[in-house]
Order: sequence, then structure tokens, then C-alpha cells
Amino acid sequence: MLRNKILIILAVLLAPVTMWGNVDFEISDGISDPSLKAKMEYQASALLTAVNRAASSGQPVNFSGIEIDDMASFSIAQLWNTARFRTFDDDIITKALRLTSGGRLRGYELRNIEVELFPLDDSYMGSKTQEVCIEFSPYGKITDFNFAIEQNQYMQIFREGTKVEDFDQRMQILHYLEQFRTAYNQKNIIFMDAVFSDDALIITGKVIKRVKSEVPLPPEIEYTRQSKAQYLANLKKCFDRNSYINVVFDDIKVLKHGSKPNYYGVTLTQHWNSSNYSDEGILFLVWDFSDEDAPKIHVRTWQPIETPSGEIFTLENFKI
Repeated sequence: MLRNKILIILAVLLAPVTMWGNVDFEISDGISDPSLKAKMEYQASALLTAVNRAASSGQPVNFSGIEIDDMASFSIAQLWNTARFRTFDDDIITKALRLTSGGRLRGYELRNIEVELFPLDDSYMGSKTQEVCIEFSPYGKITDFNFAIEQNQYMQIFREGTKVEDFDQRMQILHYLEQFRTAYNQKNIIFMDAVFSDDALIITGKVIKRVKSEVPLPPEIEYTRQSKAQYLANLKKCFDRNSYINVVFDDIKVLKHGSKPNYYGVTLTQHWNSSNYSDEGILFLVWDFSDEDAPKIHVRTWQPIETPSGEIFTLENFKI
């Protein structure tokens, strides 16, 4: 009996460490050039295989042999500081989405890639299932990597863009929203500094506790105004004191400015979970796409989820 127990223990100790396998990637549609399609499939397969191997070993992702630019590799490395992740499947099939701007091809995007998170902090709250998207240049080089907005949200904005004939701009908004969300998760203060205009208006609201009353009263909300410098200084302190931050966007609504076609108002619900604090609120952003390669946020407001619908900020509240 003792001998059998010893053999069982030895078998467990000597068993090989679980290694997640190579990823086979297939692009089902969206690219007509066979050589470009093959190159993107290879690059996506190599990158996700490297991610899986790093998740198995607990080491940083090895980008050797992968045609990837600094922004994309930096994005993955920053995410790796708070959570490891791996693909759920070893065989992935998805479509390629063409990204255009003013009729010019900006590149391609691969979406619907599910990953499982392994947070480094045991107190992590939130879903451990995420979707990621990989962006490519027109020539098949990996140029960006972000946590993706949920597919139903993506498809809603996709359809709206088709209806109102500003598809390119709405796809750019989605891309930058995904970058914006991922930057919180990465604790990437450099991106935040770049994306806000120097004179950005930043407003944060909080509910003031009322004295108990027999008659229900609407919430009283107090607002604080910050400059970009103040906001970034406070955000950096928040990044420093939290071992992880997990931000999710949903209920996204995009509205084009009536007289300034490069300006968009974006309203969404922000779910914030971190090691020290969690909340839910209504985020409103005014994006300026005058420079399509470097859009800026001119207004950021956060309001408590209890805010009455008639008091939620919109484009009409700001002189642009």
C-alpha cells in the first residue's frame, strides 16, 4: 500500500508541466490577396502561440520572429504586468475587417479572439474571459493589440455607421475606445497624456448624501472640474496604489456633431474594478478626429450611475 502511494506521488511530481499548444489561425474572409492573407495568418498564429507559451512558463512574451511594431509589443508587455492570458482555442477562424480612412486603406483588424485571464493579484474582481483584437498594417505587420469591446456593442455601432454613411469614423472611434479602455487596464499614463488635448475639460460628479426624507428625492450631485494636468496626476496616483485595474465599457452610443463633422460625442457605461475600489458610472467623451492619426479627447465627464437621464451630459452641454 505504501509503495503504491509513493508511486502515485512520484507520478504527480514528475508529470510534465501543462503547456498550451500552438495556435493555428485562419482568416475566413476579408482579404483578397493570398500572400497577404497567408502572412497575416502566420503572424497571428506566431503571436498567439508566443502568448500561450509565456502564460505556461510565467515568462514575458518572446516576440522573436514576429513582425510586430513597438506599440503592439509594448501594449502586450504592459498587460502582462497585471495578468497573464492565453487563448481558449488552438484553432481560431475569424474574418478580417478592412480599416479605411477617407478611402485610404489604414490596415486590417482581426477580432473575436477569446482569451482567458490569469490575474497576478488574487483579489482580482471581474470576468476572466476577454476578447482581444489584433491590428495589422496594410502590409501585414502587427501594429496594435487591445482588449476588445463586446461583440454585440461592436456590431451595433458597425450597423449605425453603415446607415449614416460615416462608417470609417465610427470604426476609428471603436478602435480608440478599445485603446482607451486597454490603457486603463495597462495603467498606461503615456497614452492618457497623448490622447487628451492640452486644454481638455474634465468633470467628475459624486452623489451627496441627503438627510433621510419620507418623500423620495432625486439624487443631489456635486461636480468637480479638473485640468488635464490635475487629472493625470490623480490618475497616476490611482495607478500606483492599485495592483490591478479592470475597466469595461458597455451601452456605447455615438453621436456626430451637427455642424462640426470631425467631432463626436460618445456616451457609455464604465465599469471600474480595481484592487482598492470599484464603481459604475456614465462616461461622456468629446472626440476630435481632425487629425485622424492622432485624435484628441477635449471633454471627459464622469457621472454617477444614479444620474437622472435628463441630466446626463451630451454634446449640447458644451460649446465646441
